[in-house]
Amino acid sequence: MNTREKFIFHKNFKYRHFTSTILAGNLKDKTLRDNFLISQNLNPANLVLVNQVHSSDVKIVEKYNCGNFIDNCDGLITTDKSIILGIFTADCVPLLMTNGIVKTAIHAGWRGIHSGIIENAVGILNNKFSINPKDIEVYVGPHIHSCCYEVSRDFENIFNLKLKNNRLDLSEVVFSKLKKLGIVNIFDMNLCTCCQNNYFFSYRRNKTSDRILSLLA
Repeated sequence: MNTREKFIFHKNFKYRHFTSTILAGNLKDKTLRDNFLISQNLNPANLVLVNQVHSSDVKIVEKYNCGNFIDNCDGLITTDKSIILGIFTADCVPLLMTNGIVKTAIHAGWRGIHSGIIENAVGILNNKFSINPKDIEVYVGPHIHSCCYEVSRDFENIFNLKLKNNRLDLSEVVFSKLKKLGIVNIFDMNLCTCCQNNYFFSYRRNKTSDRILSLLA
């Protein structure tokens, strides 16, 4: 990454998306966020965000939701091409999914992953919109990796896995779930928010309330 970059993206995920870096500032701040979106030729009025609660709930949003935060969920789905979906993170996993017609954005912390937010989102895409999982592409944004994510042994039972040196690999858990659901097109930034202190905010590192933004336009 270039130290001057205010956002990053995966070159192989062909839909317009990005994750902001620390150089863009705390994008929970509306003024900063609006100015940054405008600088990228995106209309802030078309952005829909989530009041994230570490749940497994995913909601479908329409044009009238634009400019608002959606309560009591951690995932958004839309068929409206003009809507921009956004997710704030500071260690959790930002997941952006699309088949080019239906867009999805997910805030996936360990609680939401455990309680089934990935399965719920893909289930809606499949059951309500008749989308074959093989046609879904997924962007996996920067998040805390096993190098920095030390947890208790309880997580072995939570995720039915064996921890290595008490470190949880969220990427491994997410990839496993996506592949079991039949998704094969996964584009991972493979960046740790906790290690990369010059690029990303990290709650694990310093309990910050600042957040980066991942969006799918």
